[in-house]
Parts: sequence; C-alpha cells; structure tokens
Amino acid sequence: MPGRKIKSLNDRTSHMTKNEIADRKAVQDALQNNYDAIDLDVPSELSGYAKKEWLKIVPLLKKQTPTSNLDRSQLINYCMLAQTVHNCQQHILDEGLVVAGSNGSTKPNPYFNIQDKAIKSMKSIAIEFGMTINSRARLENDKVKQADPNDPFASVLSGEAS
Repeated sequence: MPGRKIKSLNDRTSHMTKNEIADRKAVQDALQNNYDAIDLDVPSELSGYAKKEWLKIVPLLKKQTPTSNLDRSQLINYCMLAQTVHNCQQHILDEGLVVAGSNGSTKPNPYFNIQDKAIKSMKSIAIEFGMTINSRARLENDKVKQADPNDPFASVLSGEAS
C-alpha cells in the first residue's frame, strides 16, 4: 500500500529467522532502490498553508521513510486537508462556534463539522505515514524492547542458540 511504512529490521517486535531477516532486507532494498524517492518540489496545486505544510512534512518523511513519488498524491491530499482545517479555523474564530440560523435561532457553525471531517481524514493519512505520536512511540518502544540484553529467550526464539 503506498505510504505504508515498512518497519526496518531494527523496528521488528517479534523474533525472526535468518530467512525472514533476509526477506525483510530484500523488501527494504526494493523499496529504496526500485521506486523514485519523493520529489521535494511543491506541487503546483498547493498554495498558502498547504504549501507550508508540504515544506514542513515532506523533507522529514523523505529522511525517515521510504516515501516515493507513488505517495505524492496522498501527501498532496494531506496538505490540502491541512489547508481546509486552517481555513475553517479562521471562519470559526471570526464567526464563533455558534451562528444565527435562518429563523433567528442559533446553530453550530457549519465550519466546525467541515473542520472535524478534515481532521479525521488527515489523521488516517498521518497514521499511514507514521506521522502520529502513537505510531512513532510504538516504533521507538519496539526498538527498546529488541535491544533488551536481559531477555534470556531472545537467542532461542531467533534461532541463534546452539
């Protein structure tokens, strides 16, 4: 799936056989060598806040993940959603959370619902790219667990025991 981060060998939570390690390395090499790395140039359809978001996240993703040009449209969507959230927030700040309805009653500002949907869509894309605190914390936690030298069963489970 484009954009889905493949865990590096050091990020695995389970113990792997030598064949599984070789297979995982082959997949990682293929991701890095067979797909063009994402182009950092800002897409022409992005401007304003969306452009700022692109310039903020894409260099970080390029550095941390095997993000390719196949992921470009999904990242454009993420940045356009960020622009939507930003624009809705401006309307909410100007008009308030509650606005006057057509019959003189009050109703929730419709920009709040639009903003809420955009945030949810952004979150689903962010999870795919490992851009949430939970996904990053999980990766770091897995690294710490794997590096535990006090695990007496690690060598047995990984097939290294004699």
